[in-house]
Amino acid sequence: MTDRISAPHVKIMFSLEQDEDGYPPATTESLWAIDVGAGLYQIDNIPFFATDIALNDIVSAKLEHGALQYEEVVRPSGHSTLRVIVYDASEMPTVRAFFEQMGCSTELSHLPRLVAIAVPPSVALEPLRQVLAVGREQDRWDYEEACLGNP
Repeated sequence: MTDRISAPHVKIMFSLEQDEDGYPPATTESLWAIDVGAGLYQIDNIPFFATDIALNDIVSAKLEHGALQYEEVVRPSGHSTLRVIVYDASEMPTVRAFFEQMGCSTELSHLPRLVAIAVPPSVALEPLRQVLAVGREQDRWDYEEACLGNP
């Protein structure tokens, strides 16, 4: 990932709802975004826990308590966000390489077996779903479709 310290990047805070098992492991997630003016921001990294948000979405945010708080998606990018928990960490490079060869971007979480995947609108979801389903059936990983831009 590139250095995000330089302007016009900002952090936007997303509130998260935890389930009865305490997932996700936080109540907020911050995402990098580019200030595009008029209170609008382009999401510039792949979310690990926030749902219904994807890379390059244009969102609105409001400054509250000294931090930008997410309000809503103003213009979806068409990207989808997938997340995969890989049960055997040694498979992570193979999993990431597969998605990157298919034209997706990936980011590793601070949780060593979690990878977030941005699927651009030009990449068909169905072949990815087939591979993910096979891996789930083989008990190699589990996955979620956190945001579908082009179902």
